[in-house]
Amino acid sequence: MPPDGAGQVRNSIAHGWRVAVRTTLLQSGASCVAAAVAAAWGWRTGLAAFVGGLVIAAGNVLFALRLFGRGVVPVRTAMRAAYAAEVLKWMWICAALYLSIAVLKLPFPGLIAGVLVAQLSFWIALIAIR
Repeated sequence: MPPDGAGQVRNSIAHGWRVAVRTTLLQSGASCVAAAVAAAWGWRTGLAAFVGGLVIAAGNVLFALRLFGRGVVPVRTAMRAAYAAEVLKWMWICAALYLSIAVLKLPFPGLIAGVLVAQLSFWIALIAIR
């Protein structure tokens, strides 16, 4: 009899989607909490924290859509998809942060607090979700 968990095969694409959904939900929840805490310094700071967190969560959604969207593919295609997904995510993050700071003029401390909280929750989720 094999030990617990031995012999089980994991569908990597289905597992990737589940991890992406769970981490995005956790990031969105953490962004709401950060916004509520930051609102103590004013509603614009709370809004900035919320936007900062959602920028990171949306970037991870874009990454997952690009990486897992095509289903089972050859290794070379999967590697290209991973690189393209990372480039897409960083282009989104740079553009969204630029718009948040330069166009919307959201308070920088709140925005960065939301970004940090969302990214920290992402790392925690990757450790906790297996």
